[in-house]
Amino acid sequence: MAETGIVSAPGAPALPAVVAPTWVVADVDTGQVLAARDPHGSFRPASTQKTLLALTMAPRLDAGGTYTADWEDANQEGTRIGLWPGFTYNIEDLWYSLWLKSGNDAATGLAKAGAGSIAQAVAMEQAEARRLQANDTTVVNPSGLDADGQFSSAYDLALWGRAALQRGDLRRYMGSLRHDFQAIAVPANSQFTNEQRYMLNENRLLRNGIPGMIGVKTGYTTMAQNTFIAAANRDGHTVLVTVMSDPKGGVTADAEHLLDWAFTATGHTQVGTLVDPLSPAVVGPLDVLPAIARLDTESPLSTSRDLAPPGGPPMLWAASAIGVAAVAALGAMLRRRRRP
Repeated sequence: MAETGIVSAPGAPALPAVVAPTWVVADVDTGQVLAARDPHGSFRPASTQKTLLALTMAPRLDAGGTYTADWEDANQEGTRIGLWPGFTYNIEDLWYSLWLKSGNDAATGLAKAGAGSIAQAVAMEQAEARRLQANDTTVVNPSGLDADGQFSSAYDLALWGRAALQRGDLRRYMGSLRHDFQAIAVPANSQFTNEQRYMLNENRLLRNGIPGMIGVKTGYTTMAQNTFIAAANRDGHTVLVTVMSDPKGGVTADAEHLLDWAFTATGHTQVGTLVDPLSPAVVGPLDVLPAIARLDTESPLSTSRDLAPPGGPPMLWAASAIGVAAVAALGAMLRRRRRP
């Protein structure tokens, strides 16, 4: 699995032509990697990183809770669902916005709802990557927007996808074709209109009715190009593919061809394994970064909040900055490790 070229087992069915320089095909049920190309190569994740955000924050957030958006959310670059400052939204609506529309405003809102600040959310995501043994991953922001030092690998995306498929709530969000919602509370003096928001799932394999399609997450930025985690279930069996840095508009076709191939190859070929997550007790102090103010991760956060502006508690912000720097250094070190 340390190879940079195509890895397939002797006697395996012929692989389809795929343009992307890095990809992984895996059996979700067994964890077997069926084939890969440069599986641990360092590439930008784009919005597939929102899968890691969801794995980090879903256990900490009550889907029935609420979140009050602020200007930081509304001013996010790239794709947005259209959150307005001062408007209050259901957490569950933000989850649909994250999975279907890939809203960067929904990503920052969920990050702050679950962690209290973007800096803490980044550190928590890095700790979650460590728990999943996604050691090629370095997190810089919650949304996957291009940022210096933010990288992952096709192998790590497969770990994220497999973990997400094990949560019924995330499977429900990622598998929905459409979702509509409005804010549940609007300031009386707001200059903005509480318009109905609706979205269609950007996963074209799901929208096109590909047999057994489940999800998971699409992504695109100018630097990352096209990225994709795709999973399908046929005859009671689930496989997933991950594709990164696809330079053409055919990432959907690449993913579909690899999925089709996977169902012909399941049970006949193995070139590696998707490792299991670490026990939380095994993730040491360095990974959870004790410099960052500890959160109560046992009780879901379910109350509406008006977030403090970035000049708020200086001790907490300083600790968070130290934590993020440490996490980036740790991630860079772990990314250099290769698995057998």
